[in-house]
Amino acid sequence: MKSILKITILLSISVIRLSYGQIQLKEEKITPEELVTWQTFDKGKSYIRDNELIVEETEGADGYFLISPKTYAKDFVLKYKVKPISKSTVLITLFSAIQDEKSEQFGLPKETATPREVWEWRTKMKHYNLTINNASHGNKPFFFKNISPHFRGFYKSLPNNIIGVGHWYDVEIGKEGNRLWFKLNDKTYFDVEDCNPFEGGRLLFRISGSTGEKVIFAKAAFKDIVISYK
Repeated sequence: MKSILKITILLSISVIRLSYGQIQLKEEKITPEELVTWQTFDKGKSYIRDNELIVEETEGADGYFLISPKTYAKDFVLKYKVKPISKSTVLITLFSAIQDEKSEQFGLPKETATPREVWEWRTKMKHYNLTINNASHGNKPFFFKNISPHFRGFYKSLPNNIIGVGHWYDVEIGKEGNRLWFKLNDKTYFDVEDCNPFEGGRLLFRISGSTGEKVIFAKAAFKDIVISYK
């Protein structure tokens, strides 16, 4: 009798595991035609060429944002291909971004906002920030959780830059439970545990070029964007 009961329990556990393993993830493909309609901020332009979206800064820019029109689930896997075209291009992905947990509205600074005001707008929203190809800013790739302008949940960085100009790269950003990760060309560079992860939020792509005495505008191409979630 005990043996039969034990076998029954083990079979039940196996069925539960099998059922969980069979859960199909929803897959949302974001085409260049859709991406070009996303809300933008700061000075720049975006256009479709050869089934890819080209984004670039224009005169007076201090970075250029593409902002998703909706929020995405707490847990997801984001995959896309990106190619820096200008040697100054810094690639930034902000995700799980939310300004007000009680509202789905997403406000932007005024068009005349100063770089300082844009920084304040960006740092006041809760989000995760993954910045890669950071050489033109004299920095290395980093990944952090922004809770407020003066508080970060974690901060990780790499010793060297990992992206060159003129090449396509496969990016994967994942968030599941307490785990967050970043892969480039199937190699894991960041794998972080966050004991109090943000809920769902918006997705923002940002490019940023070099400023100062010699201004070089950022320019990059995006394609094959897919977000998977339960």
